[in-house]
Amino acid sequence: MLKFLDHFHNYIVIFILIIISLLCMIYTISGIGMNMSAWKMTLINLNITHFSDSIQMKSLDAKNFNFSHSVFLFLMWFFMMIAMMLPSTIPTIIMFDKISQERKKYKYKYVATINFVFTYFIVWGIFSLLATIVHLYLEIYEILNISTLSVNNSIGALLFILAGIYQMTPFKNSCLRYCRNPIELFINNKIFNYSGSFYIGIKHGIFCVGCCWPLMFLLFYSGIMNILWIIGLSFYVFVEKYIAKGKKLNSLTGFILILIGLKILYF
Repeated sequence: MLKFLDHFHNYIVIFILIIISLLCMIYTISGIGMNMSAWKMTLINLNITHFSDSIQMKSLDAKNFNFSHSVFLFLMWFFMMIAMMLPSTIPTIIMFDKISQERKKYKYKYVATINFVFTYFIVWGIFSLLATIVHLYLEIYEILNISTLSVNNSIGALLFILAGIYQMTPFKNSCLRYCRNPIELFINNKIFNYSGSFYIGIKHGIFCVGCCWPLMFLLFYSGIMNILWIIGLSFYVFVEKYIAKGKKLNSLTGFILILIGLKILYF
């Protein structure tokens, strides 16, 4: 009976996390506060429809700062990050939840799973804030195409090349190692108190963002609300984290990204 209850509890946690991911994806696709949906923006980037047929969007300038627009930009990045990153984080959260449930069962000190999940939201929120600042800068100085939410080929090529080089760096490998193996962090007894679990959750969240932040910035070239790229990047993050072990995929991906960057730049 106890085993059934434990499994049932795990299923509830997984269900809640999946629902949160789906709600964030729905928010992203609907394009709330962005004057057009992500679906329509994707069609524009695929040249299936034209910007002239859509709602006209106004760009910012340095003298006309729009606070509400900035807030919606942050929310767009934040919910998009949750939709992309949370699915690949579910196994780690379940691992933490199982540890907490076992300690609760034997009346040991433990930390509620919601507190651990909250640490990821903090890390993703900080990254989203930085991405929003970059986004606003590109808008204000008209580097970002307002109709497609994408940069030009020169900057796009640079983003691909830098992302490709990053894939081959020791820092990438180090971040991915800890992102794949959170048990190395969980064996620390500090995880059983609030400050310790907060620190470890933040640390693991930083490692996971450290694995893929250059890939996320490729959205500035593909179109920030491009649904196909959002799904593709989410899938790649999951494969890189749980399916393809070792450094071979990183090197291969890095090589391909560099080639794509060179192709964009010279062809």
